Amino acid sequence: SCNISDSGTGGYNANIACLINSAIVAKWYTIEFEQMFVRGKYHNKKQNLGTLPSRTTTLVDGTTIRCLFSPQDKVSENAIRPLIQSAKSKIDVAVFFLTHKTISGDLIKAHQRGVKVRAIIDASGAKNGYTKFEFLREAGIPVKIENWGGKMHMKAAVIDDQSLILGSMNWTAAGDRSNDENTLIINNRTHAATFSNFFEKLWTGIPDKWSAGRPDPESRDSGTSWKDGIDNDFDGLID
Repeated sequence: SCNISDSGTGGYNANIACLINSAIVAKWYTIEFEQMFVRGKYHNKKQNLGTLPSRTTTLVDGTTIRCLFSPQDKVSENAIRPLIQSAKSKIDVAVFFLTHKTISGDLIKAHQRGVKVRAIIDASGAKNGYTKFEFLREAGIPVKIENWGGKMHMKAAVIDDQSLILGSMNWTAAGDRSNDENTLIINNRTHAATFSNFFEKLWTGIPDKWSAGRPDPESRDSGTSWKDGIDNDFDGLID
């Protein structure tokens, strides 16, 4: 999820980055890249790169990686929702925008069947008119809104201490159906634990008051964002 920018790489925003040493995975990304750069095909004009099971590989350490691209792979339907629907014990979600209705519904159903679900949402994402974090809270799911000033820019989740979802795709209809995005499903308990430890630090670092309220992304409630000279909530107004 890490943009190549000062705020993306310098620690101002919360991001996740992954280096995968695999010629197979590199080939999948090269083909996807060349569809856009060489052939000029974007969004729904891109071709599917083959059946989804063919884009799963196992690394030498036993890690399995499944690679999907939006919008042609229907990532929500074919990857994210099935993982949430099959969760047995725990789901931790850290996302920039959460406006996807069916994913939100799946999280609520998981909570209702006894899965421990938590979510951290970006303050500007929580201000969006289509955000679903209120519905999660009303269903009893703990949701914290970050108050750092920087962005909760991840698009990530860990499920049952085993499966990692990460990539560039916001959990929105546009991210799923319109935008050019990439998503990885990584199955490895060690990597899942690394993410879980980071998620726990983020969670405990957000005051409990933001489990009920919502800090304005350009107010004194959100770190230094009230004087950083940046339009943090994309409303055309700075600070």
